[in-house]
Amino acid sequence: MKTAVLLLFWVASSHALIPAEVKQQAELRVTHQINPSIALAVYDQGLTDYHVSGWQDLENERQADTGTVYEIGSISKTFTGLLLARMATSSQLSIDDPVEQHWSELVQLRDANDQPITLKQLSTHTSGLPRVPNNMPVFGDDPYGSYDRQLMLEALQTIQPGSAGNRYAYSNLAVGLLGETLANIGRHSFNQLVESHILKPLNLRATYMTLDQVPQEHLAIGYSGQTSTSPWNFQALAGAGSIRSSITDLLAYGVAYLNPPEELSKAMDLATTIHYQQEQLKVGLGWHVRNGVYWHNGGTGGFRSMLMVDPQRGKVVAAITNNSRNDVEDLAIHLMDASQPMREYDFPVPITTDALKVFSGTFQQTGSDRQIVIKLLHDQLFFTAEKQPRQALIYVGDERFKFSMIDVRIQFNQDPQGVIESLDLHGWGEPQKYLKVADQ
Repeated sequence: MKTAVLLLFWVASSHALIPAEVKQQAELRVTHQINPSIALAVYDQGLTDYHVSGWQDLENERQADTGTVYEIGSISKTFTGLLLARMATSSQLSIDDPVEQHWSELVQLRDANDQPITLKQLSTHTSGLPRVPNNMPVFGDDPYGSYDRQLMLEALQTIQPGSAGNRYAYSNLAVGLLGETLANIGRHSFNQLVESHILKPLNLRATYMTLDQVPQEHLAIGYSGQTSTSPWNFQALAGAGSIRSSITDLLAYGVAYLNPPEELSKAMDLATTIHYQQEQLKVGLGWHVRNGVYWHNGGTGGFRSMLMVDPQRGKVVAAITNNSRNDVEDLAIHLMDASQPMREYDFPVPITTDALKVFSGTFQQTGSDRQIVIKLLHDQLFFTAEKQPRQALIYVGDERFKFSMIDVRIQFNQDPQGVIESLDLHGWGEPQKYLKVADQ
């Protein structure tokens, strides 16, 4: 695979709601291959701002923009919760209906106390069902793709749920079953119901239920690290994580909760009502609620995402990346609440050869005769120690360096006159302090 070293970024903003330091952080993460692309969006009191950095396809060097379509994973659960609420407010069902009431194939679906499991309990992760079915190939490249309704029904015949209604236990199976149950009630597929009851009323034209609906020119490739991953597809468990969307549509979906269209107003109110609380944990229909903010994150084999809605402040934040290993939740949380820090990465910082010279020297560990040597060779600073391979050092700012090949860091310390007098080494067991004993 090609390594894209040129940073491209695309910004579309009506107003600067995304601070410069957040944009810089996103661009640095792309430049240093933490994330292939990062898409950010903020809505605040009627104003919008977008920032998209990087590549939707690294191999073909296809730049990401606000129209790029990503897998949003478990944020799909909020769509499923909203569909449940929509059908409840239109008198097609009650959220307290037993699930078994809407299945001819299920003789019963009872918890450990022989009580019927309800639709609401499926949506609030309080059904007692496990996270995933016991007959699903969890470790496949596309683990949900071949999992159909028959397999789900077979699993439900063998699973003994725990006690329902009194304990939160996150469950993809539960929300997948909810989606299929709503399909039974609505007499259309789950995908068709979401499209007709949610996507069309909200005019979400860049949100898709299946991979084959996505225009190829807008499709983001997912990655795990720098390795491309297979797209995730869904059948019976679509309600748990099947949806793909652009950053503009994801933001628009969140903004709709601030000022819902009339036909979804009651449903959105019901979906964001707290239906279960366990200490600080509060759950609506598909949504989590903390400090008055509705939120959900998402993750698939090659993507991570976050959506946050603060109705009191009239603010919405959305963030997506096409990398499963490095999420962007810290950026979203910081954009919602600037007092919450962004994750720190030790990115390389430019430094001149003359500036590197001051770090050279021989250092001896306190309480030991062990010595290390920091030496400048051909404009590169190196760490050397007895019986250890030489390690190149990369400057990351504020007198700090990291090893180029392993997770070890060095902090140099100055005396009041600005002369290097010691260093702290972190990464080999307990932190080690070394005092400078000679120049190089």
